[in-house]
Amino acid sequence: MAESLHSNPDIPNFDTYPSPPPLNEPIAYRSLERSALEQRAAELGAAAGRIACIMKQTKDNLEKMAHHSIYERLAGLAESALHRSERLRRVAAGKVQGITHMAQDKATELGRQTREKTAELGRQARANYYRARRKANQTVRDYPVETAVAAGVAGFLIGVGLRIRRAKRAY
Repeated sequence: MAESLHSNPDIPNFDTYPSPPPLNEPIAYRSLERSALEQRAAELGAAAGRIACIMKQTKDNLEKMAHHSIYERLAGLAESALHRSERLRRVAAGKVQGITHMAQDKATELGRQTREKTAELGRQARANYYRARRKANQTVRDYPVETAVAAGVAGFLIGVGLRIRRAKRAY
């Protein structure tokens, strides 16, 4: 049971209600004193109140700790996610840069191969043109009449083709 700090009757005692009568009061008031059962019940009630208060404080502390630990865990997860996303960004940037360099190297190689192939085809075309010209000159020298007749026939056929085309366009 709660005990009062002062035993002076001038200072009110708020620890228990109703307060016990002072010892110098007549016996009639002493009969209002609590029985042993009531006193034991009051002590048990006070103990239960203290336990309830301790439980409430413990619950509040646990909730604060839980909220704090959840907040710390969430903050840790967010920070971890930021670090991972930054790392992924750097890895992706590195891969993109590598792919870009590979593409540039491949484009350079293809350009070089194209230039080489174009130069080779140009040399072949010049060589074939030279051979065809030589062969044509040789044929003109060897067969002059046949060449003239072939040129005349080719000119006649071209003329006929042009006339037919002009006639179809007129309609």
